[in-house]
Amino acid sequence: MAWTTAADVIDAWIGDDAPTDSNKVGIWIDKAEREVRVQVPDISSRIAADSTGDLLANTMDVVISMVQRVFRNPEGVRQVSEGTGPFSGSKTYGGNHPGALYLTDEELAKISPAGSNSGAFTVDTIPVSSPYSPYYNGLDWA
Repeated sequence: MAWTTAADVIDAWIGDDAPTDSNKVGIWIDKAEREVRVQVPDISSRIAADSTGDLLANTMDVVISMVQRVFRNPEGVRQVSEGTGPFSGSKTYGGNHPGALYLTDEELAKISPAGSNSGAFTVDTIPVSSPYSPYYNGLDWA
């Protein structure tokens, strides 16, 4: 099931260098949507069950962003330095995945089920029930 069209990607483009080959954009949309289904296996059933349409809209936004990243940096350039004489500068593109098709952590969180946490966690090393804890209130929590 396709969620996003080539027109969605092209219409959302900012700047004058929007891609013009709808077939090529469609190929990358298919790749992006497959990657979304790999990263979030239940996404199709959740989109079908979502009565608000927000999950579909968020998924489309994520796919559009993924495809636009590839088209903005197809060579996978990480850094470009330019300059003449005392005037120089550099731009860094793509972070850890220049030119690659990937989901950012923020995008993945946007379409993952609520409460799913595949990230890091913390462990409280000072138990509340310990009289040595600054949070001790005299109650036995055990």
